[in-house]
Amino acid sequence: MQEVDKILYKLGYYDGDPHKKTEIQGYIDEATEFMTESGVPPEKLTTQRAYAVKCIWADYRDKGDDEKLIKKDGMLVALISQLRR
Repeated sequence: MQEVDKILYKLGYYDGDPHKKTEIQGYIDEATEFMTESGVPPEKLTTQRAYAVKCIWADYRDKGDDEKLIKKDGMLVALISQLRR
């Protein structure tokens, strides 16, 4: 099962809507790009923490809660700082 399919399933999308799959893949790509630009080494982009970041990112973006993505004391910031070590 591909990463995008796992994240779709976690977000509650069980059918194979290709439009939603493309949309969620875009969010995963955004999260990956953000982690890379934040200093996360490429070899850590496939870890469980990176997967958690991608899931949370996709969830917030899918719900339209963009303002919650990056907060000073937010979960994403904490996970990304752990990945940078």
